[in-house]
Amino acid sequence: METELKFEMDAAAAGALFKRLDLDAEGEARELRSIYFDTPGIELHADGMTLRIRDDGRKRIQTVKQSVNNGFRRGEWEAEVEGPGPDLKAAAGTPLSGAIGRRKARTLAPAFETRIERTTRDIRIDGALIEVALDRGVVEAGGTDQAILELELELKQGPPEALFVLARELAGVASLNLSFTAKAERGYALLRGQGLSPVHASDPVLDRRASAGEAFKSIAVTALAQIADNARVLRRVRRIEALHQARVGARRLRSAISLFKPMLKDGRLETVGTELKWLTHELDDARNLDVFITDTFRPASRRHAEWPGMATLGQALIHAQTEGYDRAVAALSSERFRTLTLETAAWIETGPWTTSDDPALAEPRERPIRKFAAEILAKRRKIIARRGRKLAELEPRPRHKLRIQAKTLRYACGFFAGLYGGKDDRLGGFRTAMEDLQDALGAAVDITAAETLAARLADDNAEIAYAAGLVGGERAARGDKALKAAEKALRRFKVAKPFW
Repeated sequence: METELKFEMDAAAAGALFKRLDLDAEGEARELRSIYFDTPGIELHADGMTLRIRDDGRKRIQTVKQSVNNGFRRGEWEAEVEGPGPDLKAAAGTPLSGAIGRRKARTLAPAFETRIERTTRDIRIDGALIEVALDRGVVEAGGTDQAILELELELKQGPPEALFVLARELAGVASLNLSFTAKAERGYALLRGQGLSPVHASDPVLDRRASAGEAFKSIAVTALAQIADNARVLRRVRRIEALHQARVGARRLRSAISLFKPMLKDGRLETVGTELKWLTHELDDARNLDVFITDTFRPASRRHAEWPGMATLGQALIHAQTEGYDRAVAALSSERFRTLTLETAAWIETGPWTTSDDPALAEPRERPIRKFAAEILAKRRKIIARRGRKLAELEPRPRHKLRIQAKTLRYACGFFAGLYGGKDDRLGGFRTAMEDLQDALGAAVDITAAETLAARLADDNAEIAYAAGLVGGERAARGDKALKAAEKALRRFKVAKPFW
């Protein structure tokens, strides 16, 4: 089992780290060429595995890696091999041997490769032995390439807390962005022609025998990875979907914390929650403008191009959108964000909640996840049914809170669905009802948000105010229809059979 932290950096940071770690004198430099293999249908990658052969000029090492949805750990199996191609005999006893038969094995072929200059040294800190590796090189796939400049901290022995102690020390020397993007993932992205593409949510495959604490780690890390991976994209190129997915990652992590809160109430929880709220807030303007432009302004401008002030309103929206993205990218490039990701990772993996013997935390943490999840799902379902009474009469704020409750339950369905096999029909029906309810509530809430945004844009310009009023008024006119759709979705949700 491999336990590691990975960081991306720029050349200046790499130089500072090289000096701080005294890699000239203490480090060992190697040239590594790694070839990654897969079937024509990329089946290993689909199964969460990678197969590579690494040549360092002295020997070839075949490595099988598998994502195990367990915090910052991955399954890893290594064996020395003779030839340049895969040796399935050397992979006996690894997940690869069970995932690929002889017929498919014959189709394995090089998919992409990396060429890395790696400088390493071992550091002892707080009772642990950690290998520090500074990697500089390139990944090549499908005729394209991408530069690699990374720091990896791999725990060889000792407590995982030491990884974060060393990471904090090095983060004080250079600007380090926590990364969850493996070299293999970069290669597969290039292979698909998606070198810098938004990263969508992925629900972990939870072990039914896991404790609630183990399950939370898996869920929380996937959400944190979604934030970090999309921040990586946005620091290089402004993409609407990347910003949306970064915000989704933040909301998924906040939802996971809300669902598991009984076991998480330690001394760091409040700080983690505050920082995640800050991040979400920094992304809100850009996302709200994206939605307003796409769902409200553009349809209206196509229907009513002759309305006075529409062109001026469009220019004002683009200007505001640019400012929103400036703010979002500044946040995702900031020291505060780097600290947020590192400290949230440390809290997920080694926070006080993970070892506390306080019965209020320990009892829910050690409970079987299937039982814990069933109680959460049932409780959240009741809350939505109760708060949704007289939906049409709710003021905008409680209606927005109801939407958040629905979104949290929707995320919970994804988190826990795999724990309840054999109930696929119920799962599909409940998730469809849940998604319809959230979407309908979202449409109703977005109308209010559009009105607020239109009023904000109209502050200083009469022409913009007029056009914004017309556009916002047209959207508001659909409010009754949206509310009726939400009420209908709520009725379907109330009669949907639980899948747990």
